[in-house]
Amino acid sequence: MGKARAREGQEEEEVSAPRRVGARRRMVYACAMLPRRSLLALSALSALTAACEAIGLKATVVTTKTENGKTTTRVREAKNWEEFEQAMGEVATDFSDFAKKVGATTVELAKKLVDVPPQGQVQLGQLSSSLKPYEGDVRYDYLKVARMNPNAEYDFKYVQIGMPEYDNFFRASAEMYATAYQLMETGRHVHLARSKVKGEDAPEDVEKGDRKIKKSEVSSALSELESTAGESSQKLKTLWLTTAELGAKLAGKAVEVASTGTALIASAPAQIVNPKLLLHLKLIVKGLDQSVSMVKDTGKILGEIVG
Repeated sequence: MGKARAREGQEEEEVSAPRRVGARRRMVYACAMLPRRSLLALSALSALTAACEAIGLKATVVTTKTENGKTTTRVREAKNWEEFEQAMGEVATDFSDFAKKVGATTVELAKKLVDVPPQGQVQLGQLSSSLKPYEGDVRYDYLKVARMNPNAEYDFKYVQIGMPEYDNFFRASAEMYATAYQLMETGRHVHLARSKVKGEDAPEDVEKGDRKIKKSEVSSALSELESTAGESSQKLKTLWLTTAELGAKLAGKAVEVASTGTALIASAPAQIVNPKLLLHLKLIVKGLDQSVSMVKDTGKILGEIVG
């Protein structure tokens, strides 16, 4: 798949026709990325989606825009132009500095560790069975949209070293942050939907993902959306209620999870005896320490939103 770098304030758009799944074979098709600044004509995209529809494929458009250091990612998946218009997912919430550090260390560990289980990656459905129906739908699965940005500094992956207590902690910290991210973006999308229904422009800080929208604000916005009785409004409501309930539980466990990570840091030199792991003990401990910081910060974020 082709890729072009966008300048500050410009959009970078990637177009692909991802996959058709047959009874025995998965086929992947890719089209070159077309930059927004070249004024990609609607007719070109229409022709692409028409071609995809004709052969049973779904096309994907990933658009990223960076302005004043902030990146917004939009994803559309559809088999025709009408679906492109209706099925656009978008995120603007920036990853926390703690998550970015964990992401960089996870990449480094993945390159250096050998003979260990593959990295895990948090999927929306593993956070709660109630969220499983939304997994993969770019209109509601904001974890998927965020990690589809080719320059994402965090992608909800976590390292596994083959020691259950360590692997469980790395997974728990990633799941906690994924819950917070999904919750922040869900609240943001509820506000965006409310503004759209009322025919108003959304507040700038909501558009840009700079505002942590609290539970009381979302509840108020949802009550205004109920009158629309639309399928999307109902799904956003279910998505918010489920994720907020999970977020409240995790906020209460943040101290416990962070304490577990701190204990693992202290015991790592004695517990980790595998020679291949010992070669990278400092890096593993670094990952643990950064994950503890991410858990503490995520607990605060969740508390601010649902507390």
